[in-house]
Amino acid sequence: MSVQSVLTGIANDTAKVYAAQSQTTKGSSSLDQDAFLRLLMTQLKSQDPMNPVDNTAFIAQQAQLSTLSEMQSLNKNVTASNQMLQASSLIGKDVTLTDPNNPKNTISGKVTEATITDKGANVVVNNSEYPINNILTIK
Repeated sequence: MSVQSVLTGIANDTAKVYAAQSQTTKGSSSLDQDAFLRLLMTQLKSQDPMNPVDNTAFIAQQAQLSTLSEMQSLNKNVTASNQMLQASSLIGKDVTLTDPNNPKNTISGKVTEATITDKGANVVVNNSEYPINNILTIK
């Protein structure tokens, strides 16, 4: 196998990884864990068997993967906490929000409760639960 064909293979595999990443992240510029692993696997497939990658390089890449995974987990937790803080700060306040069933209508009332789901923070107004993103005004 010639050097040129190996380089062409690496370029093609890298292009496939970037194409897959752009489809899965939908416009995000960050490299997720799956894309990172695909890139690592492409590197392993394309390395020269007579001159393999140094072990320290693999250890550094594993550390980067672990750091990436922990940062994603931390970001998810911080986002959820921030949303819950925002929603709970609205308890007792009068709000006007867009009706999710009919966006042309608005609903007004006092926030009596804050909840969080896998989709984000919600507030309870007039005994019904609404996403915090539907709030238009706060009094």
